[in-house]
Amino acid sequence: MYTMLNNQEASKFDLYLPGKLVASLHYKIDDDADEVMFVYCEAIDATDPDTHCRELMKRALEDARGRMLTVNVTCPIALKYMRQNEVEST
Repeated sequence: MYTMLNNQEASKFDLYLPGKLVASLHYKIDDDADEVMFVYCEAIDATDPDTHCRELMKRALEDARGRMLTVNVTCPIALKYMRQNEVEST
């Protein structure tokens, strides 16, 4: 089962499977504009990188929407996820 942690000090979301880091999504938050930019997603575990990145994107978007942040994306992996799942940047 996946667990996502917001590593605010490093400005990234980290996705874990029990006992190991499997993917990270680097972000920048502009508090003045209530906006988050997803900059770079990386799969750390090569076993199933697409699944890890999809799960990380899903959870990161839920987090951003829960905080009512506008989402902007520069990461190609994040853009691909959003297009495949018909998710709009908000």
